[in-house]
Amino acid sequence: MSPELERPLEALHEKLTCPPPEKVHRVATFERLLGDALARHPTTSRDEFLNAVRDRYRQFLHARRRPRSMPPHG
Repeated sequence: MSPELERPLEALHEKLTCPPPEKVHRVATFERLLGDALARHPTTSRDEFLNAVRDRYRQFLHARRRPRSMPPHG
């Protein structure tokens, strides 16, 4: 996954899973990254972009749960 896409997905995950005292900061970070992405894609609406992010977020969560490789046998 490209860093350009991975960072907003990480920010969304942090926003959704952070402890309440961190919520304002995490929401602000996500909104900033979202604004940056929308500026790079001016023909895409916020809703269209968020729908696309929602689909990628499911894939992101699935990839985080899957082990990257098997540990070596020793």
